[in-house]
Amino acid sequence: METRWATVDGVYLQLPDDCTVEQLRDELHKPEDAVLVAVTGDLVSVVHTDDRALSEMVAGCADTYYFRRPSDDDRNEILAAPEIKRALADPTDDETTFQRPGIDH
Repeated sequence: METRWATVDGVYLQLPDDCTVEQLRDELHKPEDAVLVAVTGDLVSVVHTDDRALSEMVAGCADTYYFRRPSDDDRNEILAAPEIKRALADPTDDETTFQRPGIDH
């Protein structure tokens, strides 16, 4: 099984390539209502499915992940993005991907 390094909620650790949100949440003792937000380059993905391997989604390319609960305060510009709230209110696929806030093209 391949592994790679990523930052999850500020901690740098190894993740198996076939890791799912559910496995990651369990290993890190995150609450069930916490959604995974993945940041890769200029993209942000909100993951809506817990049992699909991250490597099968855009979220699998991320180097930074955050778990966000509905009751959490916005910890940074990414987690404060209004697109996250919209994605959580109306998920249409396994993940919702949008351009990272603050990136101009």
